[in-house]
Amino acid sequence: MYFLLSVVSIVVMYSEAIKKGMPIKRWLLLAGLLGPIGWCLFNLHYRRALLRCVGIQACVWRP
Repeated sequence: MYFLLSVVSIVVMYSEAIKKGMPIKRWLLLAGLLGPIGWCLFNLHYRRALLRCVGIQACVWRP
């Protein structure tokens, strides 16, 4: 069951990393090791990187 969950997490993480322009190898390895928890960490890291880039007071349009 854990193996199947890890494979699904890797596929989801690959598509998200491509879509958001994040480093692929690092996040695929993390998704393979942690499963769905890696996706939560990915979203947190992306949000912090976005805020660091544009600033806290900026208005960001994300469709």
